Amino acid sequence: MGINDTIAAISTPPGNAGIGVVRVSGAKVPHLIKEFFNKALEPRKATLKKMRDVDGNVIDQVIVIYYQKPKSYTGEEMLEIHTHGNPIILETILTNIMKNKIRPARPGEFTEKAFLNNKIDLAQAEAVSDLISSRNLSAIKGACSSMAGVFSKKIKETEKDLLGLRASIEATINFPEDDVPEKTKPILLENLSRIKKRVEEIIITANNGIKLHGQSIYCIVGQPNTGKSSLTNLLLKNDSSIVSNIPGTTRDSIQYEVKIEGCSLMIIDTAGLRRTDSKIEKEGIKKTKEALQKANRVMYIVDDQDGFSNEDQKIIKKFGIENYDLIFNKIDITKKPSKREEGKVEKIYISVKKEDGIKYIKELIRKHNHGNSTSENMVTARTRHLEAAKNTLQSLYNTRKHLDNDELEIVAEELKSAHDQLSLITGGNNSEELLAEIFSEFCIGK
Repeated sequence: MGINDTIAAISTPPGNAGIGVVRVSGAKVPHLIKEFFNKALEPRKATLKKMRDVDGNVIDQVIVIYYQKPKSYTGEEMLEIHTHGNPIILETILTNIMKNKIRPARPGEFTEKAFLNNKIDLAQAEAVSDLISSRNLSAIKGACSSMAGVFSKKIKETEKDLLGLRASIEATINFPEDDVPEKTKPILLENLSRIKKRVEEIIITANNGIKLHGQSIYCIVGQPNTGKSSLTNLLLKNDSSIVSNIPGTTRDSIQYEVKIEGCSLMIIDTAGLRRTDSKIEKEGIKKTKEALQKANRVMYIVDDQDGFSNEDQKIIKKFGIENYDLIFNKIDITKKPSKREEGKVEKIYISVKKEDGIKYIKELIRKHNHGNSTSENMVTARTRHLEAAKNTLQSLYNTRKHLDNDELEIVAEELKSAHDQLSLITGGNNSEELLAEIFSEFCIGK
């Protein structure tokens, strides 16, 4: 299997749909067009054609689009066949294409070709996968920014500065003296400081990008019989959790995936937190503690009849609950209006029974997941990006230490290491094993 092979795959998900797409990329595309459609196609123009098999039988009436190299996604000759979305039609078309010594594409191979043909860098390629798997609108916007090269631009600008500093050091090494000239050293230190600051900003960006692409996990906790399971069911719009006025009914932590306010998030309904002699209930509370460790946000439910008590404060302290908001339930009994009080710890007053004030919880979820969605610098990132940036920063710290001691040969080596580490993010010096791992996460046909 080589980069010059012509490949083909169904690019749309399995199952019946209105439209299905078969993609082909490689040098044999013009031959395929001639064989199946009898004449050349005008590049980048959608054309209605009858798709026939190798025996001349009509398979379907299709829309075909020809992309002439290098102006295609992969940088090669490329063909897209848009059919009716019947899996049998798609498989029949793909089977007939394969008879022309064209092999099936591996997962992510179209995007891998785009990377290897210098259409995109590696960070942009990973953003394609991020876009497809994004769980909320903020992540989609971040992935689009990364695909457009916003994150890569930060990396490449810093790489350019690193190369300039390396050149200055190499030139300084050529001086006959052992020490750095007094006029040169402050300039080198200033440049080094500026690069360190840029790398620190890249680390912050990567950290935020990793969080952005992750799935939000909300843990609903509180004392027994405050309405945790009822709230869960209301958010899920079904009776998935057992609801009872008997304290301790929920004995396990139950996870649900749900879409709210354009976000795909995980909600964990937990056992009520209280002192108990029941072994089963104690096990449920243990599960709650484990759920709290996984969650990145907590909805702490309070019975508004009791208010936020000393016992609630003790529970929050005992279980180390952070990033929480207070949800006061049962305002239908206390006769309070539903409302939302913003602050570091938000307070929302609701009635699950009357479905009053639930809009405020949805607003809160939207705030948590889309709060920075207007930021132009928002991008998605991977753990490997963060690790490479941290390694770069460590090499820069080492550079400063050796520069202070006028150890220029070591300084040059540390700067080279910093540059090599940073370039890994966009695709420099990457191993075949790493590329295989990255692109194996993609869908077939992308």
